[in-house]
Amino acid sequence: MFRYIRQRILFAIITLFIISFFVFILIAAFGPNPVQQLAEKEFNNPNNKGGTIEAILHRLEVDNGLRYANADGTPGERIPIFVRYFIYIGNIFTKGDFGFVINPANNPDPSNYHTMSQLFFTPLRYTILITLPTFIISTILGITIGVFAGYKRGKWFDNVSNLFVLFFIAVPSFIIAPIAITISIKLGISAVVPRIGDQPFGVVFLAYLPPIIVLSLSSLAAYVTYTRNQVISVLTSNYVLIAKTKGLNPTQIFFKYVLRNISIPLFSLTFGSFIGLLSGSIIIEKYWQVPGTSSVIVSAFPSGEIFVVMFSTLFFTFIALIAEIIVDVSFVLLDPKIKYASASRKNYYLFFKAYLERRKLAKDFYKLEAAKQSANTNHTEGVK
Repeated sequence: MFRYIRQRILFAIITLFIISFFVFILIAAFGPNPVQQLAEKEFNNPNNKGGTIEAILHRLEVDNGLRYANADGTPGERIPIFVRYFIYIGNIFTKGDFGFVINPANNPDPSNYHTMSQLFFTPLRYTILITLPTFIISTILGITIGVFAGYKRGKWFDNVSNLFVLFFIAVPSFIIAPIAITISIKLGISAVVPRIGDQPFGVVFLAYLPPIIVLSLSSLAAYVTYTRNQVISVLTSNYVLIAKTKGLNPTQIFFKYVLRNISIPLFSLTFGSFIGLLSGSIIIEKYWQVPGTSSVIVSAFPSGEIFVVMFSTLFFTFIALIAEIIVDVSFVLLDPKIKYASASRKNYYLFFKAYLERRKLAKDFYKLEAAKQSANTNHTEGVK
């Protein structure tokens, strides 16, 4: 198992580098240049002492690591994008420097956000205040309803749950959210989520309820569908039918067969669901103006803040890869019958050796056939 874990960690590191490389290249090549905005602002400043916009731009590019500086201090050539990526990675490993907002105008709170960790992790708590309750509610209710729907297949409870699932899967959250905001305003609940400490606890609690409910409904529908299908698959299996003939009661069948067999795929689903909620609550945060991480990421893309985009990409990719490794390892703990196969170097060696031998035999065969054909041709010409 430890060899498998080491292999998965190695693959995770490679995956992290590949994703970060392509994101950096795409943003740097096709995204807007925030330094250009700074140069235009400085050029239009009344205190500008006759500097051209090109000279200002080149100087700012040197200051922000986009252009080389000559020995005399004058701006040199632009740094290639590939080189900039490896400089960025090198700064992370040598200095722990993930960069920061290039254009101060793109900093949502300049008085409090001075480092990348402050800019990203301070809003993250607001995102967690929505996604964590959503995850708990949708997981517990979704699995419970799905289990009952699977046991009551074809009955009124199953039909009602299917109607519920179809509705909230078909209707997207960006349609449900405005309806929920309208109802909240009618009930006297704030349509804007306040910052922690700005309002009393009761006001903050009520303001967080609508986005949590809306996000929970969409996630809940997915859990109900998946759990119901898994339960039906187990209940119609041969080993459950054999267990019934042996006289096991429904409770024993549930804990011994149903719960054990649905726990493995559900465990994988719950991890992926939480990561998806954590990184994908953009619509909800936009509607309720939640000062969360999604708003920081969304505003970073159109403004070309490459370091903010890269930090968020590295963070969420790292969390997703770690979760995937934990899920794979946990499969063995949930089901001891699962074993991880280990690759054998000897097998690869024998495979390659057999391949070379087949090629050698094929070459010898073709040479022999060519010699026979040549001999037959010479014999025919001699007879003539």
